[in-house]
Order: sequence, then C-alpha cells, then structure tokens
Amino acid sequence: MLHATTWPPLTDINPLTLAQLRQARDENRTLRVDNLIVEKQTGEIIGCYVHSQLTPEPYNYLPQVKATAYRPNFTMFDDGTPLEMTAGPEASQQSSADIIQFPQQALLASNAGRPVAVLTNPLAGFLQYFNFDGYSADWIDGYIIGACGIQVEHESGLTATTGRFNVSPSDVRRVLYQSEICTESAATALCNHNLEPMGVRQVERVVQAARIALGGLMRHLEGHPELMEQFEYTLDFEAFWKERSAYLRGESPDNAEAMKLFRQDQTVTVTAVAKRFGVHRNTAGNWKREALMHN
Repeated sequence: MLHATTWPPLTDINPLTLAQLRQARDENRTLRVDNLIVEKQTGEIIGCYVHSQLTPEPYNYLPQVKATAYRPNFTMFDDGTPLEMTAGPEASQQSSADIIQFPQQALLASNAGRPVAVLTNPLAGFLQYFNFDGYSADWIDGYIIGACGIQVEHESGLTATTGRFNVSPSDVRRVLYQSEICTESAATALCNHNLEPMGVRQVERVVQAARIALGGLMRHLEGHPELMEQFEYTLDFEAFWKERSAYLRGESPDNAEAMKLFRQDQTVTVTAVAKRFGVHRNTAGNWKREALMHN
C-alpha cells in the first residue's frame, strides 16, 4: 500500500504537518520524483511516499448469503396431473431429493377425430419372393410406376402431368412390404433425402400410391394364378375386395365388424358395442341404425 508522509526539513523551519502536505499536493503545488514529494517553487523535498504491507483486519462475522427466489419445478403424470419436484425454501441446500419410481401406465389414446384408415396388405410376404434371382419383378415395377403416375393425376386434377412423380417408386415398394398400409406404419419406414423423418403430407402421398398399386397387383394375380402356384401361395381375393371397398368408402374395420354383430343379433346393445370397440355411444348407435337399415 502506498501512502504519503512528511519529510524532515534541512533547515530550522518547522516541518509541514501531514494535513499541510496533503493540501499542497491537492493544490498541485508539488511534483513526484520517484517516491519523493518536491515543491515546485523552491525544489525542496517536503515529503515522500512509503510502501507498507496491507494486513486486513480480522473479522468474526458470517458472510451474508443473498436469498434466492423460490421457483418450484413440476413434472407430469401420464394422465396430465402436475407433481411438484422441488423442495420448499426451508429445506437444506445440502439435502438430496429421493428418486421416486412411478409405476408404468399405458398411454390412453384419444378417440377424438377421424379414425386412421388401415388397409390390410395380403401381399406383404408374397412380394418378398421376387427379391431372389431368377424371378422377374417387371410386372411389379410396372404397377408401382403406374400407381405413382395415377397419384399425380389425382393430386393435379385437370392439369396435365409433366411426367414427374410426386413420390419415389422405391418408397412405394417399401410400403408394400408392410402388412398394413396406413400413414402410421408407413411413417416408421420412410425418410426424406436428408435421412430425416418424412413429412406427413408426403407420407400420405406414398400411402395413396401404395394403395393404388396394391389394387393393381391383386387384380393381376387374380388373372395370373400361376405366379402364386410356383410358390404354393394362396390369397383370399374376395375378402380383400370387400375390405378395399369399405376402405374406399371410409369405413373402418371396427365399423364393419360392429354392423355384422348388429345384423346377427339384434339384441346386442349400443352400450356393449361402444365399450367393445372404444367408441362413443352415438357412433355405435349410428352403426346400429345403418346395419338394421340394410338388413
């Protein structure tokens, strides 16, 4: 630490006091030469700067800790119930929270909105045979490419196509290898050019083309049974066309099964059908009226 002090005079004149020395320095009447304080007019050394080691005073008080605002944290149960996870402000800072293992609960799917349209694909396993050498898959590629072109016509309306597809034939083939053709299952197997999950609208286009291609492939196999006989493979064409007709009308498999129950046994209640298929009573009631109307 540097501080100023007086200098013993060379004459008999009384030395300056420390207050006078500070006043002279503050009034800019002095110069500093190294650690000496020299008066400008006379050149007399009237003081000097002394270095001393700073020793802080001992203290016995506790440091003050700034209080922090209490902001609780929450987590959510599977049913949406909030649960506070942070302890209160009175809890110790060094205490650790216990980890609570919650039981696993199945997510409850919402029944709101239009049900997902699912079309069963009976050719999922059959098409795998044509991946081996010696079996021509040209007829499969022809229907897939044709379906891609039809999909463009459906989306463009009356506008003539330029020859470019909205979907990739390889993506359509990948969907045809799945046992069910729907957007949910197709989204798990499709990705874009950046190897990222494909957008919902593009997945819908691929599913639409796959559904068109499946109809053409089934029609071709129905007219050429020798393609199935070489693998000893059989298909239920009647069940497929019936399901496909309901699919095109927007009917779900639950709808068809519920209407079948109402036609077979008219004593079946609407409440029982609603609980069985997980739908609203109004939906089950509409199914019953439609089934009895066409019975």
